[in-house]
Amino acid sequence: MTKKTKTMKKQKPVSILITWDIDPDQWIPFEKRTWALNSTMDMCHQLGIPATFFFTAQPVYQYPQEFIKLKAQGHEIGCHGLTHGSEENYDRMPEDMQRRYLTQATETLNAMLGEPVRAFRGPRVKISATTLKILAELGYTTDSSVCSQRVDFISSNLINLGWIKAPRKPYRPNAESAFKKGQLPIWEVPVSAAILPFISSALRVFGLSFMKSLFRLLYAEAQRTGKPIVYLAHPTEFISKWWGKKNSRDWESAAKLEYLKPSYIRAHGLRLRGLLYRLRAEDMLPYTESLFTYMSSFPNVEFKTMSQWHTGTLPGNHGNREQDNE
Repeated sequence: MTKKTKTMKKQKPVSILITWDIDPDQWIPFEKRTWALNSTMDMCHQLGIPATFFFTAQPVYQYPQEFIKLKAQGHEIGCHGLTHGSEENYDRMPEDMQRRYLTQATETLNAMLGEPVRAFRGPRVKISATTLKILAELGYTTDSSVCSQRVDFISSNLINLGWIKAPRKPYRPNAESAFKKGQLPIWEVPVSAAILPFISSALRVFGLSFMKSLFRLLYAEAQRTGKPIVYLAHPTEFISKWWGKKNSRDWESAAKLEYLKPSYIRAHGLRLRGLLYRLRAEDMLPYTESLFTYMSSFPNVEFKTMSQWHTGTLPGNHGNREQDNE
């Protein structure tokens, strides 16, 4: 047995959860949205990566063939809220409204899937203890809306003080706070961050070399603590949107007065963050594939869906979930 083989055997398995948010994005032609979704599925399938796709429920009937393909390829379908509208901010919605939205979204996705949906991510990664209690009642086992120790300006959530103090490892949330450990029967699986987030927007702003360096940091942490690495992205980031054909930096469009109102910023963050993007949308697919290929080259890496992580069904996942919360 070689020294390298002995070293690999001693290393802990590292779970990587690739997650995709499927927002309505009605301003993008439907054929482009379906192209982006299918391109994302094909890339993950070719790389042997089971991923979790969080769908906004209201427009989900537009994707019947994609649902069939997703299930056939072994991906998981999760819930990304009902409308993804400005009103659907789970950090401040009244409880009765949350219950109505979440119940309708869950019933819609269950009908499409033919089985219960188990994973959730709030629109614009916003969540509250009230949301998590309702999700647990509806049968969800995981949520991934908290970005522990993330502090930046490229989020639609801006600086969330709850994120700063939230546990880094997956935890059962507190009934009074989504950002503290407790006993709610649902697991919070934080999106990975080390001040800056491990998400596709960071790839667009900082480039591939930076994301590889951030992954190495997160990988070292995962080997030490068993924390899964969670990557967040959007298929529609592979499509040019309001930037124009050449992704020109359109200051006039980004700085409209309506985007600078406190109510808009509270719901959507700073639209001006898009002006920081360095990568063109059409370059994002090959760069994302390069990043995933780089991640898969590390020893003892296991790509999993949210539910595969939760149930520990893949070989090598020996973590005790109850001990993780101590």
